[in-house]
Amino acid sequence: MSLLLDPVPGAVTTAPGTPGVPTDHPTTDLTYPTDQARPTEPTRPSEPTRATDPTRASEQDPQPGRRGSGGTRRNRWPRRTRLLVGLAAAWAGFLAAFLLLTGGYWWWRPVELAPPLVFAAVPALLLLLAPLARPVRGRLAAVAVCLVVVGLDLAGLNPAALPGVGGATPAPPGAVRVFAWNTEYWSDGDDPQRFYDYLAAQRADVYLLSEYVGWDLAGHRPVRVDHLAELRRRFPDYQVVATGELLTMSRMPIRSTRLLDGWPYLTDPARHGVPANSDFDDYYRHKVLRTDLTVDGRVLSVYNVHVPVQLDISMDPTSAEFTEFMRAQQDRRQAHYRALRADLAANPHGRLIAGDFNATSAMGELRELAAQVTDAARASDTPYPVSWPDGDAPKWRLDWAFTDGPARTHDYRMVPADGMSDHRGQLLTVSVGQDG
Repeated sequence: MSLLLDPVPGAVTTAPGTPGVPTDHPTTDLTYPTDQARPTEPTRPSEPTRATDPTRASEQDPQPGRRGSGGTRRNRWPRRTRLLVGLAAAWAGFLAAFLLLTGGYWWWRPVELAPPLVFAAVPALLLLLAPLARPVRGRLAAVAVCLVVVGLDLAGLNPAALPGVGGATPAPPGAVRVFAWNTEYWSDGDDPQRFYDYLAAQRADVYLLSEYVGWDLAGHRPVRVDHLAELRRRFPDYQVVATGELLTMSRMPIRSTRLLDGWPYLTDPARHGVPANSDFDDYYRHKVLRTDLTVDGRVLSVYNVHVPVQLDISMDPTSAEFTEFMRAQQDRRQAHYRALRADLAANPHGRLIAGDFNATSAMGELRELAAQVTDAARASDTPYPVSWPDGDAPKWRLDWAFTDGPARTHDYRMVPADGMSDHRGQLLTVSVGQDG
């Protein structure tokens, strides 16, 4: 075998023995014996060999993820994929922590105040962006679907509002119309005439009203009010029962009343009972008023509910007073929920539970209660019922109504408060069948 070296510029060269072509220089026979090593082939500086070319080395690497001589990794995920996978992992971790902690710890309460719709919106966004996450888009989409399923259960959406899914049955004769409303300190700051006209306009058979109190701004505490004579004058066909901050009016005959006492369920009655600066025991001790009514010859137990708030945004969140208040409210909330669940479990009659629960669909204590009863919103055509704050764009549903036993809901809707409260009212139609 012969090897031609780089020719001199301008010289004419041919391979030895080429017929008819002259050669200007003598040729050198570079054929070596088989037992003699052949010299290394010279290379051009502009043409690196395959052994030293990092680009070619990496291209020929048959093992995915193996580092080439250039130190790069061929199958490293794109940045957007890493971002989406990280977001999915972070959301899954947050969701697991939320389900584990909700309702049980005072320090987790601020997290629970997020609008529950975010539990569906975030995984839905992940699912929408999953096709961008190559090469794991299929796996990310599957994870996002699982997160959407869990999120929908927390988001407070009403699937019964979808066509062909739910739909309430027509109200039978003898059904009652109920209006439940947090009045925001009764008619304080409102025109009393306008306030009572608003109540009358609901044309309810039963009114479940809370915050039948005034508010001492200087002392930052509730104060007793007495409007019973005015109510009886304006609603002469109704019986009125009031205790603490709760007031129930009914055109249906009242058989009996019962105050549900939360104090036996407190974990620390000495510290979390009535505050030292208050003499209004009933306001703190009784947050559920049960009234048994006679409806079409049967018993309907109506529970007027107002669970305490989790925190006071007017307080300094860095103060010890704020922390102690949240601890106390956590204990009180749990106590009143326990008292309510215990009474419901022992009551064989049809049951209607309605009021301001100060809880969203994602919060643990409400979820525990809702698992035992039926949400009245199933009789609504609203896919996302919300009640707070009243106005053009409420984001939370803090006000709830449930039925249990032979009680059934045939219509349910939220009623704007016309600026007289920060809560919308709940208007529903309920019937009761045979006692269980």
